[in-house]
Amino acid sequence: MKEKNDNNSRSLKWEQNGELAQKDLSELIERLKNVESENTSYELSRLGTKSNLKD
Repeated sequence: MKEKNDNNSRSLKWEQNGELAQKDLSELIERLKNVESENTSYELSRLGTKSNLKD
């Protein structure tokens, strides 16, 4: 039986340098923060801030 595709899921975009596209990285971090523990969420926030400064 085929799984029903989730309308919210989509492929992640990768840059030529092999890194995840900035928008997709930010979105992924935010989604993970919503389901992880408080300590892990803090680390994800820190990672998200670092990735946003990388422009």
